[in-house]
Amino acid sequence: MYPYRVEYIYASPEKKKWYQSKNPVDAWTLAKELEALLLELHEEGYELVNVTPILTHEIVHGAYPGTRTDGLMAIFRQLEKTE
Repeated sequence: MYPYRVEYIYASPEKKKWYQSKNPVDAWTLAKELEALLLELHEEGYELVNVTPILTHEIVHGAYPGTRTDGLMAIFRQLEKTE
């Protein structure tokens, strides 16, 4: 079995894992999404290895280039079981 697991947390309100909201995603909400994922996978025997923001490019108001965070990619490693 492969000892790593990769999860993606979307930064868009319609793709929430643990609740639904019509409001834009803010930093606090995204942090709570990550916290919920950390707790869930800790209970399954995984530890966090890395979190990487995934940025997408967009044109703001038809003229200005910009970026936005599409989501967070989190990589977990399965802990060795001690008996």
